[in-house]
Amino acid sequence: EQHAVTFAGGLATQGLTPVVAIYSTFMQRAFDQVLHDICVQDLHVVFAMDRAGIVGEDGQTQHGVFDISFLRPIPN
Repeated sequence: EQHAVTFAGGLATQGLTPVVAIYSTFMQRAFDQVLHDICVQDLHVVFAMDRAGIVGEDGQTQHGVFDISFLRPIPN
């Protein structure tokens, strides 16, 4: 997850618009990279987050219930 976000930031510096598809619960692990490698540089990266909220059959380790709370303070 962390490397995918950093790699997307590198692609964005070259004028591309990368799309990072990631499970919401694993986005927590990549938060520092989102903040430092994407947002501080104001890069255009699209995040497609899956498994947000309570996801039933996947079990409690896959519930992405914190994504809004930890991403909301990021201004861009």
